[in-house]
Amino acid sequence: MKTKIRVLSALVLCATSMQAIADKEYWLGRDGGYARDRNGHCVRTILWTPEAAISGCEGGVDTNAESKLAPAPVADKTVVEKPSIVKSEEATPVAAIAAAPAYTELSLSSGATFKSGGSTLSAEGKAAVVELMNQFKGEDVKSVIIEGYTDDTGAASFNQQLSEKRAEAVKTELVANGANPDKISTVGYGESTPIADNSTRKGRAKNRRIEIKVDGSRRQI
Repeated sequence: MKTKIRVLSALVLCATSMQAIADKEYWLGRDGGYARDRNGHCVRTILWTPEAAISGCEGGVDTNAESKLAPAPVADKTVVEKPSIVKSEEATPVAAIAAAPAYTELSLSSGATFKSGGSTLSAEGKAAVVELMNQFKGEDVKSVIIEGYTDDTGAASFNQQLSEKRAEAVKTELVANGANPDKISTVGYGESTPIADNSTRKGRAKNRRIEIKVDGSRRQI
C-alpha cells in the first residue's frame, strides 16, 4: 500500500513540474518566455492546434505576443483564364520598326560597258549606272564598293591597271549622278579572280566585268 502511494505522489510531482515549463500550446524557457528552436519558432506541445497558434511564435519572430493568428484565408476558387498567346507571325517584328537592311550587287559586263582595252564608260555603261542610282533613291546608302576584273589576255600588270581604271570610271559616273564620293571605294583585281574558264571565249567575256556592291537601308517615312 505504501508503494502505491509513493508512485502516485511521484506522478503528481511530475505533472506539476510539466505545468511549470509548459504553457499549454507552447513550451516555456527558463526566462519565462517561449522556448524556441534554431529557426526562431516556438516549440509546440502536444496540445498545440492551428487555432491556438500565436503569430509571434509561428512566424519565427522573437516575441511573446499573446495574439492568435487569424484563420487561414480560404483560397479563391475563381478560375483565371489563360492569357491568349499571339503567334509570332501576328506580332509586329522589331525589324519592321528599325530600318530594313538592303544589300544590292550589280555586275556589269566590261564588254558592254567599255571598249576593248579601254577604261571609258560606253553609253550602255552609263545607263546601267543611272539605273543603279534610281534603285537607291530615298535610301540611306552606307557604302558603295566598285570592283574591277579582267580576263587573262595580255600582261598581268596591264590587266591590273585596267581593272583599277575601269572601277574609277564607274565611280566618276556615280558621283556625276549625285552619289557621295566619300562613301564610294574602288578596287581592281585584274585577272586574279576569274568566275569562268579563261580558255573559252564565253568564259573570258564573263571574267571581264565590273561588280558594284551597295550597302544601305530603307529610310522611314
